[in-house]
Amino acid sequence: MKKVTDEISRGTKCLGAYKGRLCKGAYPSGYLKFLQDNGWWGEKRIHLCSGDVKDPDGYKVDIRPEMHPDLVADARETGLPECSFDCCLIDPPYSAALAESLYGTRKYYASVNKFINEGVRLVRPGGLVISLSYEIPRRQKGCDFLAIWGVYEVPSVSSMRCMVVFKKKEKQ
Repeated sequence: MKKVTDEISRGTKCLGAYKGRLCKGAYPSGYLKFLQDNGWWGEKRIHLCSGDVKDPDGYKVDIRPEMHPDLVADARETGLPECSFDCCLIDPPYSAALAESLYGTRKYYASVNKFINEGVRLVRPGGLVISLSYEIPRRQKGCDFLAIWGVYEVPSVSSMRCMVVFKKKEKQ
């Protein structure tokens, strides 16, 4: 992992449009590699609202069984044991309207903060929680900001998203 200084990593990142997408609901092409290249990864990863994620070694949670997740569950409260993962990646529906129109999951839609709360619970001390959303999340108790990035795709038909990387403090 890169050495974390007092400065928060900030910037924008352009990623390619994802080709071969099976359904709506996937990370932008190159996003996971970008995270790996920056050291924002972990051996034991969980993806909340996993959708069509391409991470054969990651644990996937989605409310939609057709996505073939490892666990069909509400990503706001998975029921998994706390401090079980090194890294939690979150890419929820970006609005209640999109949750309904794209996935039919409006009743499970919540602010990105609800998903991040579960991510913080699931990662071990020193673990990372990474969100990608239109919504800028609140500062999380017991976590430090490592990065705040604007992410967009080219060719783009969507708005820029906010990627935030939190690190759970070693001692609470």
